[in-house]
Amino acid sequence: MRYRPTIALAAIAGLALSVHVAAQQPAAVRSPKAGPTIRRLMSQDLEEHIRISGKEGRLTMLEVTWEPGGGSPDHRHPCPTFVYVLEGELETRIGDGPVRTYRAGDTIYEPTMILHADTRNLSDTKPARVLAVHIHDRDTKQLVVPAQQP
Repeated sequence: MRYRPTIALAAIAGLALSVHVAAQQPAAVRSPKAGPTIRRLMSQDLEEHIRISGKEGRLTMLEVTWEPGGGSPDHRHPCPTFVYVLEGELETRIGDGPVRTYRAGDTIYEPTMILHADTRNLSDTKPARVLAVHIHDRDTKQLVVPAQQP
């Protein structure tokens, strides 16, 4: 039997390849206290199907930048999300867990539809920037679901 890479391995390989590229990109400029700037770095159809839905998969990589003092509204993702902190310091809460601080080099895992809340850039002078990797069905239209929706 031939070994076929799993979706998780595809995400890790894509993350490793993209960290260098994402780190070379300048952060977008926005006014302080504004929501994050989101830039799509890559969207790649996967050969694998998503096990739960049985649908064909896609991997989407986003660069998310918070300007000094910026934050995000509480939200969820309709798929597993893996985050690598490229620069700065962020404070956030995943699900019912405590509010935690993440610094450059830290990673975060957000399970499907778990509330991602209280996110803010801790610096008043420097941006915070992450690489977010979403593994989702190809027909997923919205990768961020406002907190009010289940």
